[in-house]
Amino acid sequence: MLAELDDLIADTTKLTGAAPPPWLDEFAPSSGNSEAEPAFYLVGLIGGKDVGKTALVNALVGQQLNEPTAFGPGTEMVVAYVHADCAVPLRELLEREVPGRFQIIEHRISDWSRQVLLDLPDIDSHWGDHLTITRAMLRHMLYPIWVQSVEKYADQQPQKLLARVAAGNAPGNFLFCLNKVDQLNGDDAASAIVQLRDDYAGRLARVLDLPSPPQVWAVAAKEPERFDLPQLREVLSQQKSSDEVQAARAQAKLRQKISVLHWLDEQDLAGRTARLQRLETEYDDLISQRLGEPLLEEMLPRILEDAEYRWAMTEDCMARRVAHWPIVNILHPLLTAIARIFSRGTNSKTHLLTLPTPQTVIDEQLAKTIGDRPLSDALQTTFALLQQRHPMLGDLYHDQKLWEATPAQLSADTLRRSLITTVDHQRQAACQPTDRSGSLLSAWRGLLTVGALIWFPFVQPILEVFMFNQSANPPSGQQGGPSIGLLLVRTLSITNLLSTLTFFAIYYSILWLILRWDTQRRIAQQFTRWQRADGDSDQNLAARVVDWLDELVQPIRKVRQETSDLADRIECLRKSTLPLHV
Repeated sequence: MLAELDDLIADTTKLTGAAPPPWLDEFAPSSGNSEAEPAFYLVGLIGGKDVGKTALVNALVGQQLNEPTAFGPGTEMVVAYVHADCAVPLRELLEREVPGRFQIIEHRISDWSRQVLLDLPDIDSHWGDHLTITRAMLRHMLYPIWVQSVEKYADQQPQKLLARVAAGNAPGNFLFCLNKVDQLNGDDAASAIVQLRDDYAGRLARVLDLPSPPQVWAVAAKEPERFDLPQLREVLSQQKSSDEVQAARAQAKLRQKISVLHWLDEQDLAGRTARLQRLETEYDDLISQRLGEPLLEEMLPRILEDAEYRWAMTEDCMARRVAHWPIVNILHPLLTAIARIFSRGTNSKTHLLTLPTPQTVIDEQLAKTIGDRPLSDALQTTFALLQQRHPMLGDLYHDQKLWEATPAQLSADTLRRSLITTVDHQRQAACQPTDRSGSLLSAWRGLLTVGALIWFPFVQPILEVFMFNQSANPPSGQQGGPSIGLLLVRTLSITNLLSTLTFFAIYYSILWLILRWDTQRRIAQQFTRWQRADGDSDQNLAARVVDWLDELVQPIRKVRQETSDLADRIECLRKSTLPLHV
């Protein structure tokens, strides 16, 4: 079989579970499949016991190649009548296919230099190896001669074998003989021969699905010069050229394609694709209704709209941010506690100072998702319902039986881990803009904090006095500006220290409030982006849920896509084959 057809058959049987065509078993006859040796081509006599194959071979070549027998096992090996120039390559072929079960008879007849005439074991013998030998040779036999006798031409077994061989070889390469017509005696013998020959031809046409009956040669091996045997001998003695052999092989390959197409049509892949499409749509709808809507429309909004969760994430990111601000980081716990006291009056849920772990967030919300039932239970019952509706689900989900407790729990755990990872990514992404550092930013933070602490109580007053004393000389009789010593005394006075402390408390509180407002603004922007369907994939909880829901239907979608692709390949093969056939 051609590689393309082999792949199609293998993919179809794997996908549908259908048995491969019966003519593709280990010893299936598939003539014209292999590249025959260019030196010769095989012509073999195929028939049952007592149809006179051996006697007919002897009559065709004009000498006794083998002893005809009417009892016992009959012909038990391949008897090959071959020109001496082709004996070596023929022996190699026979040693490979039927080792030790052949006999080669050489000749020097120029008219038979390319064709090799084979006498084969009976196809209806109760010796099993006889049919095995014949089938092995049929793989390489481009021109079989089907021999039947007037007594057995209606037997079913030869017709069944003929139909199987015809699936791999073109009937135009066959010859059909009705042997032992000399047994018909009497005045109406001629008409009886014609009647039997036509009846046999009609049977062959039905078996091979031919538009018209093929030619049947009426012969009598015991009387080689009578009936159609001389004409048959003449036909066989006409050597076929390489082009004719190649054309016959091309017809055999075309027949193989057509046979495969007929078998593929029986599998109804287009109809199977349509059924899988309807099944996929039904599964999508039911899974979305029973699982998708609770997860996407109830659980995720609860997470992203939870004020407690936002407050805790803000506190976590704020703590990371103020860690880079000197002095403000010392005041942060106190100011946070004060802010919490004031916030209790407006929102009793904002009482956490640390961010709950992603596991805590997801586990708490999953527990509230589907009627306070575990997600694995809802998943298991959903697929149990689907399996009841469509028993084929067992074949599609044979590696993941979600209607059973353990696979359902594993699938639910997969979603849980994915959501936990996404929440963790959200936390990292929310705090990342507040963690930025650099020499310029560090200098700016130091200037606003430590710089202010040095400037306002110390540097600025001293600089003011110094600049005052360095101004133009005061008029005579007037006293100069205050001395530096007096300034230090005034600066370290209780009154001045209290006023300075009050100023810095207000100043650093304003810095902290600005940082907190900016942090809350950034967190709100992050939550707004997460609520959109087009948010970052690694931070989008909805995307994780949708991916998980898609995975639930993936076995059906995968088989449906494979079936559709296979149907397309078959259609391409049909388009390339049928014009040639026509």
